[in-house]
Amino acid sequence: MQYINEAKRWQKLAGIITEETVPSVDAVANKDAEIALKQALSVLQSGEDTIQPSPKDGVMDESLTLGLIAGAPGLISLAGKAVNGIASVFQKDKKQGTVVGDALKHWGHQLEESYITVIGTILQKAFPKAYDGQDVQDKATSLYKAAHTVYGAMLIAAAVSSGLGALEAHSAIASGLEGGLASFKSAEVIGIAQKIAAV
Repeated sequence: MQYINEAKRWQKLAGIITEETVPSVDAVANKDAEIALKQALSVLQSGEDTIQPSPKDGVMDESLTLGLIAGAPGLISLAGKAVNGIASVFQKDKKQGTVVGDALKHWGHQLEESYITVIGTILQKAFPKAYDGQDVQDKATSLYKAAHTVYGAMLIAAAVSSGLGALEAHSAIASGLEGGLASFKSAEVIGIAQKIAAV
């Protein structure tokens, strides 16, 4: 028994997240989040080829605003389609509010790298000049920061679509993503999340 308790303590210290160490995550909502986020990732991947270069590419420098980034031709509608798919899975099982936020936070963190890679590819297609030569896995680049924030906005949109308030959703999701969502102002991120949720 002492060994089990010690192992759990080390898991918590190491930041290992399992259903056992995070009992507050509803099992059904957790499974829904896994399924929904994997399906939404497929939606984004299948839409990569539809993204066209933005007419604003090359006009703006690296300090692209979040609104301009998310407004890249096709990105909002693609993100909206992915978020609608996420929300529909939770609605099917009548899960909403904080339960959804916790599940999205958990699986959002698990799939963060995969999403950032896909969103980064989409952003490079939309802004080839602005993000020329940047590696989305390099956390120091503006491409990584933009992809990370768009991903956060998508998760917030999914939580909002499932009945969580915008500020509460931002707080829950930001705390689950690596490095939080400090690249852009909270109001910008929430605004983009609401636009995505409205698609």
